[in-house]
Amino acid sequence: MEAYQNRYNEWLASPYFDDQTKKELSSIRFDSKEIEERFYKNLEFGTGGLRAIIGAGTNRLNKYTVRRITQGYANFLLNKYGEEAKEKGIVIAYDTRYLSDVFSLEIAQTLAFNGIKSYLFKKVTPTPELSFAIPYLNAIGGIVVTASHNPSNYNGYKIYDETGCQAGPQLAKMIINEINQIVDYSKIGISYSKDPLIQRVDESVDTAFIESEKTLLCFPDLVKNFGEKFKILYTPLHGTGRDAIFRLLKEVGFKKLYTVTEQLTEDGNFSTVESPNPEKQSAFNMSIEVGKENDVDLIIGTDPDCDRVGVLAKVSSGIYKALDGNQLGALLIYYLLSNDKDLSKKKNPYIAKTIVTSELGSKIAERFAVETVNTLTGFKYIGEQINKRKSTASFIAGYEESYGYLIGTVLRDKDGVGSTLMIAEMAAYYANEGLTLFDVLNSLYEDYGYYKEKQLSIHLTGQEGIEKMKKLMNRFRDLSEEFKLENDIQKILDYSIGDCGLPKSNVIKIFFKDESWIAVRPSGTEPKMKFYMGVIGESEIDSKEKLKKLEKMIGKVGG
Repeated sequence: MEAYQNRYNEWLASPYFDDQTKKELSSIRFDSKEIEERFYKNLEFGTGGLRAIIGAGTNRLNKYTVRRITQGYANFLLNKYGEEAKEKGIVIAYDTRYLSDVFSLEIAQTLAFNGIKSYLFKKVTPTPELSFAIPYLNAIGGIVVTASHNPSNYNGYKIYDETGCQAGPQLAKMIINEINQIVDYSKIGISYSKDPLIQRVDESVDTAFIESEKTLLCFPDLVKNFGEKFKILYTPLHGTGRDAIFRLLKEVGFKKLYTVTEQLTEDGNFSTVESPNPEKQSAFNMSIEVGKENDVDLIIGTDPDCDRVGVLAKVSSGIYKALDGNQLGALLIYYLLSNDKDLSKKKNPYIAKTIVTSELGSKIAERFAVETVNTLTGFKYIGEQINKRKSTASFIAGYEESYGYLIGTVLRDKDGVGSTLMIAEMAAYYANEGLTLFDVLNSLYEDYGYYKEKQLSIHLTGQEGIEKMKKLMNRFRDLSEEFKLENDIQKILDYSIGDCGLPKSNVIKIFFKDESWIAVRPSGTEPKMKFYMGVIGESEIDSKEKLKKLEKMIGKVGG
């Protein structure tokens, strides 16, 4: 009998698992493929923590797998920190997804059973506030229950260190080793929900977080004055950003605020959108309609846990156009550097971005004599750089193409709250000069070159999908010399062998002689392969043609 079938049978027979779980598993007893998918492996951590489909099974997120992960984390904490872990405790936040509140309480109860205190937020909370709250409360670490912008049938689990940074590779490896040692679920205990070790976070942390975000502003007086007439539509897309972002924007002086009323609800089904992902313009369909009705200047949306930001800027009356993550990141870098009066006084200033992010931001930084630090995909690597360089260099901002941005050093993770504030200020600043964000972007293209990027992905699920991903990665690793010559390939970096000055990672990046590039990697949070492309052209048309060529090459190699 297959190992996955044995695990399935164990879950059905064990008295540890409740009747609801057994009923769900009994309903698939004749579906061997579904049984295999649910039990062929345990959940694994990726670039953004752990995300998985909600349901019964070892490869699904449910209260039992949440307990197992937490018990492994508790064992790690006790082994590494001992009594300090118990005294300082862990901060726990959760988003609006289905069962997020249930899972967060399961986490707190499991920690309490191990004698570890927790600070559990009373309500849904943006992930950036968790990153802030960990050092603010002097905790030893943190956990957020979220699947970010994944579909509604997903949830997830992210672990943070004492600085508010997502667990890096070394830390994650130690935690995973502890988790992997837990094979008997029935030995995992939980405390009662009103255990005194489970403390609730009060509103003072919310206020401290908002006040810290206000310090990001470059021109608070301009915001107070021009904010009286600058119109912003913000939608939380049924997520956690609602209270924090509306409060922040109002308190700094933005008075003309609009929203999509239906999307203010904490709806884990995200019923008004196809996907709660601000990377997809379809998520803004309702916002555009409301925006047109009120002639708003700017439309902003955040994902369920409020760490990613999407923006549509008005280009003319009733016409809104989306800025992608690379474009918005470059605009923010230019805005911050060109308006930083103290930049020349800063010690070794730098920005950080991921290796799959556009080079436009780094070219802008270079002109301001600011270093660019490139990291692997995943904002934890940017947070890591801030921690490593805090005594020797000045961090300005960090960003990634997937709509994540961080300004300043209060947090160690991408910040949808503070980024929303800065995007609003930036748009108001340029509007006050009679410019749209696209006017500024086009001037950057004219000055630096027409940088264009594109991303493709292929969904590959289950054990079969994993094998296909391996074959695809090997195809890109083993390009023939003849193929390289035909396509003007300058070099290929294989990050899995650790010769790129970065931690080992299953990523291939291909560089061409005309400064174009392709990066290939399996997603760390979803069952799919990702392909990234970047070019620089003499015009927008030239850039689009170059992207088409890269896309054809990917199709030729990938089959």
